[in-house]
Amino acid sequence: MHERNPYKEPPDFAALADFYPPLRSHLRQTPTGCPAIEFKDAAAQRCLTEALLQRDFGLSMNLPEGRLCPPVLRLNYVLWIQDIMKATTRSSSAIAGIDIGTGASAIYPLLGSVIEPSWMFVGTEIDEISLQSALVNVHDNNLSARIQILKANPSDPTLFPIINHPESSYDFTMCNPPFYESVEEVRRSSDAKTFAPNAVCTGAEVEMITAGGESAFVRQMVDESVTIGSRCRWFTSMLGKLSSVSEVVGALRKHGINNYALTELVQGQTRRWAIGWSFQDQRLPDDLARCCSDALQGSLPLPNTLRQPLPAIRSVQHLQLSIQAVLAALEGIIVDVDDAADTRTSGMSYHISAFGNTWSRAARRQKKVAFNTDTTENNTGAHGNTVATIDATDNEVDNGELSQSQCLWMLECTWTRGRERALFESFWSHVSRKVGATLTL
Repeated sequence: MHERNPYKEPPDFAALADFYPPLRSHLRQTPTGCPAIEFKDAAAQRCLTEALLQRDFGLSMNLPEGRLCPPVLRLNYVLWIQDIMKATTRSSSAIAGIDIGTGASAIYPLLGSVIEPSWMFVGTEIDEISLQSALVNVHDNNLSARIQILKANPSDPTLFPIINHPESSYDFTMCNPPFYESVEEVRRSSDAKTFAPNAVCTGAEVEMITAGGESAFVRQMVDESVTIGSRCRWFTSMLGKLSSVSEVVGALRKHGINNYALTELVQGQTRRWAIGWSFQDQRLPDDLARCCSDALQGSLPLPNTLRQPLPAIRSVQHLQLSIQAVLAALEGIIVDVDDAADTRTSGMSYHISAFGNTWSRAARRQKKVAFNTDTTENNTGAHGNTVATIDATDNEVDNGELSQSQCLWMLECTWTRGRERALFESFWSHVSRKVGATLTL
């Protein structure tokens, strides 16, 4: 569960019913004497969602019968995208997102607009009943100026708001695709469950079933995104099946897309996954891009932060001089020192922008810089193709042979911008090796 999710603990249903009286008729007493609701009752589910959205987000919600009732799990997905935007946005300009298949509730645009006042949305919907309901929800919450709902047609590309308008650009897409490929698969999934589900499913076939299932749906998004490129900064989708994760990652790798992210969304006993990918050169920190779940290890992107333990140092000043000497010997880089870092406690930090490979043996032999023709603007305002941050920090670790902890230093390099991973890894290998050798002299 996301750390900012307010629903880490079950709600106090009695207090919630005091705030939202329509919920009272759905309360029942549990064996412990605490009131709860019957999650297998579709009307109770709708009422609970309406109550939580009203109390916690000030949102009025129309949830028609026969359409999906969005659980609070959806909030984890919105918060993850919020983190991605904060990590990759350098200005306070408005953020524009697309919600593919917004549903009857339009829950993602509504939540996103409340959480982030600078966000604007386009929601697409193929089902006429859900479309009309979404329009009502947007209007009733006075968000028509920030949320536009568009009718999707079966013949449209999934990402038609971008593909059909070449002049448009967006910051992100989001999607909760239909899970299943047939009614038979829905039945097989239900029969395969050892225990009865905790909650009733309220979705219509149009919301739950698509040709090829969710994996095919998102893989089509991947194919379409290749033609869009950087006109959308981050494409994302939620996935309901673990097997879909590896299939979508396979599609990304087939297209040579290595700038992607995976996370796990957990709410109670419900587990979902979210995937995002980008054609831009900004790289996400590992805590956003690499979920720690063991089940995802084979599908995770390569880490953007690399670490190397350092040999014992004579002093912090000696370490600082060693790092600076190694960096000063490199041509074609710009080094910015983080003056705010306290070298006595938290170590030191350097921001490096590299303009080409000047450190490899081949580059030094040829005495020329190999420039990347696909350059990007880096944080210094110049043009380069690899931007990284190097940190040297002290870490308390258990030696295993000593009765007390020992202070060791770690050299850490984080890739923040660039397209060529080989260039980043080559730079890191050179700097970490040289710094280590200097310290042992």
